[in-house]
Amino acid sequence: AKLAAMAERAEDVPPEMNGKMDAAVMVEISEAPATAPSTPFKAERQTPLMRQRDVMEKERTGELRFETITNDGRDQTMIELIALKNIFAKQLPKMPKEYIVRLVLDRNHYSLVCLSGGDVVGGITYRPHFTQGFAEIAFCAVTAARQVKGFGTRMMNQLKQIVKKDGIEYFLTYADNYAIGYFKKQGFNRQVTMKRERWVGYIKDYDGGTLMECPLSEHVDYTNLPKMIEEQRKALLVLIAQRLPAAAVFPPLTNTLTFETYAEGDIRGSKLSITSAEHIPGLAETGFVMPRYTYRVNGEASTLSLALKQVLEELLRSEHVWPFLQPVDVAEAPDYYEIINQPMDLNKIQRRIAIGYYRTLRLFEADVRRVVSNCRSYNGEDNQYALCAGEIDKCLNHTLTCVEEVRVDPMAVGAPAG
Repeated sequence: AKLAAMAERAEDVPPEMNGKMDAAVMVEISEAPATAPSTPFKAERQTPLMRQRDVMEKERTGELRFETITNDGRDQTMIELIALKNIFAKQLPKMPKEYIVRLVLDRNHYSLVCLSGGDVVGGITYRPHFTQGFAEIAFCAVTAARQVKGFGTRMMNQLKQIVKKDGIEYFLTYADNYAIGYFKKQGFNRQVTMKRERWVGYIKDYDGGTLMECPLSEHVDYTNLPKMIEEQRKALLVLIAQRLPAAAVFPPLTNTLTFETYAEGDIRGSKLSITSAEHIPGLAETGFVMPRYTYRVNGEASTLSLALKQVLEELLRSEHVWPFLQPVDVAEAPDYYEIINQPMDLNKIQRRIAIGYYRTLRLFEADVRRVVSNCRSYNGEDNQYALCAGEIDKCLNHTLTCVEEVRVDPMAVGAPAG
């Protein structure tokens, strides 16, 4: 009877609900209850770590439990799936109800359900692509009474740990503007590091959504993150106390130093204000000493600035450099900046050299490598852009063999800073 009553509330289940689904869905996250409480929730005054401990305690006592289900036709499974569908329909009002029903009950999709006292109070519906090693998040929501209490984070951490056992290495999802903040907190980024051929064609682009990726680490127990974070925090506090025995609070740099910047975010000017540790209040007291280096190019003494100019000039002589001279034009690649969240080009690198942005050779090399990796991430491997990226990578490797960077005693008098 309970199953029949819940099924009656399922709005017009499409006949093809158990068919293969090949379209992605943009995830919506309900951020707050429909009506605000008259007094603040206790959870709102807690840190995220405290919330997670509270949720884990409920889990330990059996008050809360998680299970992964799919539409296997059993009555109990259908009861839980319909209950989860109702939560999604209420908390994600912009999502078509028929579409929610179709995906939740589709047998290619799975759902992690969060149960409290036997009732479904939230969940995540996802589609695993086992052959490709990634899963696509479709919906994620909890009931209004359990929002801002750590349930959403706990569900995601549980799911991460569960899918790793099935060989899933990445999560992908399309998030709307309301969901981006939530997914960032769960370790998702806008830049997709998976090779395009691994996921293109398996999920469909969703207009108005932002594609986000979360790599899963085999070395992390996501269900025990609070304990790991707490231990790391304690270890850091011990190290800080050892290096700075006397408690001291220094004003932020923004109170004493101002940096004029270009529209692109780079610092304007030929010199940076901070060039050594003594310019940062309190840092010298910890025992930290700013590293200094000397440089040689083809065996001859040089400075960092001159060395970088020579390396860049060599790159610019390459016949394969043309795709990387300027920022990518959105007219040619409309979704580029949705996929690549750390764009880089050689014009920007040249400007950074001119203003003294780079303090080590490694920082310069990292920016050039980012140009190459961005190209491969967006375009894949088998095309003219990937070919050009490979040639620039080879050119950089060859040119860097002519540059020697040697770390010297920072206290040595007259040591060139580059």
